[in-house]
Formats: sequence, C-alpha cells, structure tokens
Amino acid sequence: MSQNPFDSYLESQVYSASPVRLVTILYRAALDSLEAARQHLVSGDIRKRAEASARASNVVAELTQSLNLDTGGEIARNLLHLYDYLLFRIHQANMNSDERAYAECIQLLATLLDGWQSIGEPAGEAQGAYAGAEQEYQPIEFSA
Repeated sequence: MSQNPFDSYLESQVYSASPVRLVTILYRAALDSLEAARQHLVSGDIRKRAEASARASNVVAELTQSLNLDTGGEIARNLLHLYDYLLFRIHQANMNSDERAYAECIQLLATLLDGWQSIGEPAGEAQGAYAGAEQEYQPIEFSA
C-alpha cells in the first residue's frame, strides 16, 4: 500500500529533522491532540475525546522516553517530572471531563514549545508542523 504525497512529505520532514525540531514536532502533535480532546469534550463525543487524549498521552510518553537522564542533568530530571505530571493531568482531564485540566496541559506544553523554538528554529519555521505540507499537498484525481 502506497502513502499519499502528504504522508510522504511529513515522513521526509521527520527523517531529516534535527533533534530540536523533532521535539517541537512532538509538542505540536500533543497540543493538537489536546485541543481536539477539549473540542470533543465540549461536543460531548466521549469516544473521540478518549482517542485524542490517548494520542496526547502517547506523545508525552514518547517525549519521556527520549530524555537522557545521564547527560541531561537537572533539566532532564525536571522535564521527566513535568512529563509525568502532564500524563497524570491528561488522564484526569479525560476521566473527569475536566476542561481546566486540558487547558492547564495545553498551557504547559505551549510554554515548553516556545522555549524549544527559541533555541532551535528560525522564526520563519515556527509555523505549524504541517503548514508547508498543507499548502504543497495536491490530491491526485483519477477519472474512470
């Protein structure tokens, strides 16, 4: 099964990204998922809210696994504790239908994203992770 051009473009962006860029892509993915979960909370779609919360949790878990506690020192340990807290709050938000918990997680991740962007991305790249791909993507139309 072949990928569509949009997925191929995203895959190439990930494979060619610097470590800092990968972290910012993960933060954006978590933020997108948390925003979706919050929207599904408002609309009352429990299944979609749970799926979006699970995606956000998976991204934060991936960020946790990427930490190098041996060489990262105090910063890595602090991030580990923060990621653990985020996982706890995402779970609470989903289980308790707590919009404030979602908002707190979004604010924390947005702050972290701003910090990572300031050390690793030129200002022009600070758009959405998919912004360029969305503009370049042209679906292929087939006629029978």
